[in-house]
Amino acid sequence: PEQIPDEQDGETLEMITQGFVRVRGGRVEIVYDEGELSGMEGSRTTISYAKNEPETVSMIRTGAVSTVLVFERGVRHLCTYETPYMPFQIGVFALSVDNRLESDGVIALDYLIEIRGAQAERCKMTLKVQKTA
Repeated sequence: PEQIPDEQDGETLEMITQGFVRVRGGRVEIVYDEGELSGMEGSRTTISYAKNEPETVSMIRTGAVSTVLVFERGVRHLCTYETPYMPFQIGVFALSVDNRLESDGVIALDYLIEIRGAQAERCKMTLKVQKTA
């Protein structure tokens, strides 16, 4: 059985930023620029999913750091992370994908990240979209 790391040792980071939501070719996209707080300043992040497959969410980062991560509950996806120093491969295993963007403005991801097959780290990301005036 897969061992899930203890989440008691984790840290919480809250970031508020401006971005936009658009629908293009049957895909819903949330686009925002990363800031200094995330450690990925100079990168743009796009969180997206196909309207007919809301349970599979992609995260695309471009700029100083670039990658494509895929979150699909119960499936391990191998992805490459491009950094200014060197590229490396990571594994992403989604424990849950809770996509309520269109009804409540929320996407919640609970996932494990493995770097080069090393010990997995549990991560949770909750994205809340609010309309501004």
